[in-house]
Amino acid sequence: MSTRKVFDIIPPKEQKEIVSPEKPPKKQAFAEKLIQPGKVVVSEKAPKAQIKLNKKAIWWPALTILVLVCLAGASYFLIKPEAEISIWPKKTPLVVETQVSVIKNASQGGDIIAGEIKTQECSSSQEFPATGVKSLTTKASGTIRVYNAYSTSPQTLVATTRFVSDSGKLFRIPQKIVIPGAHYEGSKLIPGEVDTLVEAGEAGEEYNIGPSTFSLPAMAGTSRYTAFYAKSSSPMTGGSKSQITQVTDKDLSSAQEFLTIIALANCQKTLQASLSPEEYVINDEALKAEIVESNPLAKTGQEVDKFTLNIKAKATALVFKKSDLESFTKAYLESKVPEGKQLDGNSIVISYLSQDVDLSKGKMVLNVEISAEIYSTPDENSLKEAVKSLRPDEVAVSLKKFSEINDFQVRLWPFWINKTPAKTESIIVKLKLD
Repeated sequence: MSTRKVFDIIPPKEQKEIVSPEKPPKKQAFAEKLIQPGKVVVSEKAPKAQIKLNKKAIWWPALTILVLVCLAGASYFLIKPEAEISIWPKKTPLVVETQVSVIKNASQGGDIIAGEIKTQECSSSQEFPATGVKSLTTKASGTIRVYNAYSTSPQTLVATTRFVSDSGKLFRIPQKIVIPGAHYEGSKLIPGEVDTLVEAGEAGEEYNIGPSTFSLPAMAGTSRYTAFYAKSSSPMTGGSKSQITQVTDKDLSSAQEFLTIIALANCQKTLQASLSPEEYVINDEALKAEIVESNPLAKTGQEVDKFTLNIKAKATALVFKKSDLESFTKAYLESKVPEGKQLDGNSIVISYLSQDVDLSKGKMVLNVEISAEIYSTPDENSLKEAVKSLRPDEVAVSLKKFSEINDFQVRLWPFWINKTPAKTESIIVKLKLD
């Protein structure tokens, strides 16, 4: 009797397996194991791997491909074809000249542009060397005692009388002196004496001599030469020679000239930098600067090595807004465009020269030259009619008949169409000016 395993669809609360004790359970047949798709079944006799494929895995790719084919077919019939024709027109130059007045606080209109007065004050300071040379010399001086051992009579010496030291240095007395006469004390002659100031004959430290004995060269060759003499008990002092630097008139004028150039240029640049070049136009002819204050911190003859010069400058400019000039030139240029032509606004080039500038009145005149490119375009409906239902090479031939066109580009959509649409509303014309 064979042994079987029985399973309910809904297992009972208690499930028992009945196994015959007499015979071993029968092995499950190989065919029975195949009832579980996708499982790998191994035979005891022939251990070979087998795979059961799920049929759904084959159906889905096939179904997807079918759907895509249907969508592609529907797109072919449902998507509206379009053509885009980009054209670059032939351009010709247009150059015009005119004049416009820039007036301070004026109203914009006609050939007048509103101007504005802008000012800027700047301070500049710089140190300069003094180049003047001044010699400082002093003469040594001191006191000597003059003796009269010649006679009992007084002796007068005039101012500037010379005295020569035993080292050969010449000194003079600055004023007249009288040397008392000698007197006797017993048989001994006591010289008369007087103290007086003396000054060296020349300046210099070499005259700062120590205590010395002096003779009178004016009495040389006479008996008085040895009887009249002088002595100093203290050294002579004050003799010197030196040079110092001082400020000259040329130093001040050179510094003024140099710093003025720098201050004016810096002030102009500062004013220009304070205004946005995208907003304002500043002409060099309408920009002036002046020195309003100059203060040298030294005077002529002042004994210094260097001195400082302070300068204050003021820059003034008559300016106008760039947008105002552009508005004027565009309006003027448009009035000069020939009938049937159009203006390429991106090609406008403006050049100008200022004249008759009067900053005090806030007025100047600009000579303006305006250049631009103009073009004409073909009739759009005629162009569409000329290119409908044509292949790209045929479109090229057709568009060459339009003299207004310089270049063109054709784009078709979707990618599988090879002709322009038959309906003109499906053809888009784009104008290119770049």
